[in-house]
Amino acid sequence: MAKERSISRAAERLGTFQPSVTRSIQQLEHQANSKLFIRNRKGLILTQQGEILFNHVKNMMTEIELAQNQMSGKAEEISGELVITTTHAYASAVLFQHIKGFIKLYPQIHITLSCDDMNPDLTKREADVAITTFDPGATELEQIFLHERRLQLFASQSYLHKTGLPQRPEELENHRIILFDTQSKPITNKLNKDWLLTIGMPTGQSRKPFLRFNSLDCMCQAAEAGLGIIALSHDSSFIERFKLIRVLPNVEGPSSTIYYVYPTSLKKFQTVHLLGNYLQGVFKKKHLTDKAKA
Repeated sequence: MAKERSISRAAERLGTFQPSVTRSIQQLEHQANSKLFIRNRKGLILTQQGEILFNHVKNMMTEIELAQNQMSGKAEEISGELVITTTHAYASAVLFQHIKGFIKLYPQIHITLSCDDMNPDLTKREADVAITTFDPGATELEQIFLHERRLQLFASQSYLHKTGLPQRPEELENHRIILFDTQSKPITNKLNKDWLLTIGMPTGQSRKPFLRFNSLDCMCQAAEAGLGIIALSHDSSFIERFKLIRVLPNVEGPSSTIYYVYPTSLKKFQTVHLLGNYLQGVFKKKHLTDKAKA
C-alpha cells in the first residue's frame, strides 16, 4: 500500500482482492492503535505513524532479503536483481553505454533500468539505486560522487556550412538556438537554460529560442537536420551519434555533478556496491583520458 498508494493496485500486485487488502489495513491500524493512511488527491499516503511503521518494516524486509541471498549462496555467485533509476535523457545519452559493460562483467545480475523524470522515492524502495544530482536533505541515502558534467555548444556540419561558424558568443544572436526545456524537477536546471539564452547578450536581456523540445533525442535530431545550435553535456554519446561539431570551443556553460545514490539500508548489498564501484572506475578513467587529451 505504501508504495502503490492505491488499494486496487496493491491488491493487484499481491494477487488478491480489494476487500482483503482493506481488512488487512483495518486490522493493522487496530493493532497499532493508530491511523496509518490518509487519502489526498494523489491517493492514499502514510500518516506520521504509518511512516514510522513502514521504515521499521522496510529495514526488516531488507535484512530478510540479504539473509536469503547469503543462505542460498547468491552473494558468492554475484547474482541478484538491481533496479536502477535515472532520467530518460541521462540514461540514453550517458548511462546505457556503461551499463552494457557492467552486464557483460556480471551476467547473473538482472538489471532493470527504470527511466523516470519524476524522481522515484528510494526510501520506499521504488528503486534500489539512482543516478542523479546531490540532495543535501536526503539523510537516509548514501550519495557517492561519480562525475561532473559541463555544458558545451554543438551544431551539425550542414548548419555551420550554411550560416558560418560563430567566433564570439555575441554572434549567437544571428543563429538559431534550439532549447532543451522540461518542467520535470530532477532534470530542470534554470541556470543551464538561462545560460544558453543569455550568453553574449547585454545584461538583463535574453534571446528567444528558435525551437524548444522536452526530448533530448528530438533536440539532437533537430540539430542533426541543420536546424540550429544546441547545448549538450560534454560526455553525451549523442555528440558522436548525431555527428555534431562543437561551436565556440573555448566557451563552457554551467556544470553539474552526478552521484550514485542508494538507501543506507542497502549498504550491505553486494550488487549495489558492485555497480557503484564499477561506475566510479568508469568515470574516473574517462576523466583521466579527457584530461590527457586536453
